[in-house]
Amino acid sequence: MVKNRVEQRAAEAAAGGAGGARPIPIGPRVRHLRQLKGLRLKDLAVAAGCSESLLSRIENDLVTPSLSTIHRICKALAVNVSALVDPVEQRVCTTYGPDDRPRTSHGRAGEGDGSLCETLTPFGAERMLEGLLLELPGGGPLCGPFEHAGEEVGYVLEGELELFVEGERHQLPAGHSFFFSSSRPHSYRAHGPRSCRVLWINTPPTF
Repeated sequence: MVKNRVEQRAAEAAAGGAGGARPIPIGPRVRHLRQLKGLRLKDLAVAAGCSESLLSRIENDLVTPSLSTIHRICKALAVNVSALVDPVEQRVCTTYGPDDRPRTSHGRAGEGDGSLCETLTPFGAERMLEGLLLELPGGGPLCGPFEHAGEEVGYVLEGELELFVEGERHQLPAGHSFFFSSSRPHSYRAHGPRSCRVLWINTPPTF
């Protein structure tokens, strides 16, 4: 029996919508959350107890997962079912307080870089940019290399950032900014023993 509204929305999503309504687009949210946690498609498939091909079809909205599969995916992602099935609010302006921004820790089970990511922009399939607050641990490994379409701009808030773009090394203390094309291979880490905090903007969204 469906016990609450979240369970009902999950059931409706699994059934392809209620009363002929358009199905809730779960796939893009699954991909978004998986990438936020630094998980490969294979990693999430194993954790959720489903095949990699099924998960790929779910992420691309080629198949609607069953209610039990939705629950397993949410458990593997360590999120509530509402993260996948709640409607996206069409707010004129989205605001977050310092304690209620979505946070993701990339520990040893994820990318392994020990970073903490706070998201400044709400989820949305049509979103054109992404704002992040990245906290990188002192003495941590390089994060990357990455190479993808788009552009990136950032501002170092605290500590010192070591940024590599297409083989060039840049050492950026607090107060310094950067900009580069995302198509150039890039990687980064905190420079020295202190942690580093960076305001980072990507377009299009990559996390």
